[in-house]
Amino acid sequence: MSQPILTSLAAMITLLLAAFPVEATAAFHTGGAGSCNGCHSMHHSENGMSLTPGSWLLRASDASSLCLNCHAGAGGPTSTSVYSFDGSALTPGGDFYWVTKSFNWSGGTSPAARHGHNIVANDFGLTADPNKVNAPGGSYPAAALTCISCHDPHGGGLRTSTGPIAVSGSYGETPAAGTRAGTYRLLGGSDYVINGYAYTYDAPVARQNPLRPFAESDASHVDYGAGMSEWCANCHGSMVSNAHQVGSGTFAHPIGQDARLEADIAANYNSYIRTGDLSGTAATAYLQFVPFERGTTNAALLDPTGTQGPDATSNVMCLTCHRAHASAFMYAGRWDFTTELLANSHPAIGDSGATASDVSNSYYGRDIALEFGSAQGSFCQKCHPQGTP
Repeated sequence: MSQPILTSLAAMITLLLAAFPVEATAAFHTGGAGSCNGCHSMHHSENGMSLTPGSWLLRASDASSLCLNCHAGAGGPTSTSVYSFDGSALTPGGDFYWVTKSFNWSGGTSPAARHGHNIVANDFGLTADPNKVNAPGGSYPAAALTCISCHDPHGGGLRTSTGPIAVSGSYGETPAAGTRAGTYRLLGGSDYVINGYAYTYDAPVARQNPLRPFAESDASHVDYGAGMSEWCANCHGSMVSNAHQVGSGTFAHPIGQDARLEADIAANYNSYIRTGDLSGTAATAYLQFVPFERGTTNAALLDPTGTQGPDATSNVMCLTCHRAHASAFMYAGRWDFTTELLANSHPAIGDSGATASDVSNSYYGRDIALEFGSAQGSFCQKCHPQGTP
């Protein structure tokens, strides 16, 4: 997307945010449903001005656009933005900005549509994936992919009888007696039905640092407990397996809560600092670019500020390698899967379509060559330092 278009988009977003003021986001939908009129317009008017609601009386033309009314804008550790104008929303899930950015260089290309989940948000210029009909490994239609394909806007609280949602499910809070916590990031559970598509698996157990709820580093990150890959399988079922090979199928990386890290793999993770340096220890081994699940369904045992590496109960998951929303790289990778040396990652200075902030934000502000060295290989090496499974 060209700079003039991005500038126009930024101006459009500013106007939309002004046209659709909502209540303060703090506690707006913490865990469960928020204020009804934050999302729905009952009488087609606001402050004396007429509105044209979308389906379900939404205060936007579609569900994702409604979400982005509050979740688009400049990024930051406490910003709720998941769609910035410059890739600055450095959230654990990533920034939908990247599905608007294509990069080209001599002998290579990284198309925008390959950088993540292409949600449809018409008010913000986001459109369906032009290359896919259904979700890879499943049947969820690409043209119907929106924020609420994954996030349950009502938090499941309208469909259960197990008590009202009193606290978020994202920060390890303990609900009072007779109440319950929401799901992690309002993700749909096994009772969720969207566009006639029924979920099978429950939302994962995970915990984020409440002091930096929309940021990620080695020392402040989502600590994943269990169920992430299984939850992804709600749409990508045939891509999730805990074995290297299923039947006569081709080799695939095992993922899921039954794919525990073997002792040597966990030891590799804990000792690996960078290519050629295996002097690390388990206590400081955590790397934001290679998260893992700790194998527990008890969120109280998770520590989003901890740097402890994996043990025998840990497992690899989809988000070990991919970001849930989008990244600067092909296949929503946490790093550039297409290059042998990460110092040669794209976007790079000189690429068509790339800015200096694109390059900086691609690795969440970390200079890979400076921090890890120009010979740093793929972060696959965090588990496989010798390059073998």
